[in-house]
Amino acid sequence: MITCEEARLDQYEEFMQLLRDEAREYLQGTMDLMQLTQEEFDHLFRTVGQVYSVYEDQELAGFYWTEERERVLHLHALILKPQFQGRGIGTQILTILTSAKKDVVNSIELGVHESNQRAIKMYERQGFKTVKQLGDLQFRIMQKPL
Repeated sequence: MITCEEARLDQYEEFMQLLRDEAREYLQGTMDLMQLTQEEFDHLFRTVGQVYSVYEDQELAGFYWTEERERVLHLHALILKPQFQGRGIGTQILTILTSAKKDVVNSIELGVHESNQRAIKMYERQGFKTVKQLGDLQFRIMQKPL
């Protein structure tokens, strides 16, 4: 069973390390293009939007980070520990978000790196469509209307 709750302050560093590990191929290049230092990025992670812990049967599986921008829910990150990947948890989180936010926002938007083909396929199966390509960052912006 999947449950989600607002992240505790003592979890932020663990989540930031998981983000660094999972996005190591492109995170620094992305921050460079956005002209962000690691400290500035860490500050954004702690202060913009909401970060949620994801549990499977009470075991910490990962986290997701969202921000409401007018009538769009931006999914900054959805990261699961490697041992929890490929088990349908990401799909369940998207279902939870869709259900919880359908009366609050018009769509969910996210950015995904081109190297993460597994995630791209999952998002497409969930109804997300590519709306923009960011060639310099090798990211695609995907949206799903609610």
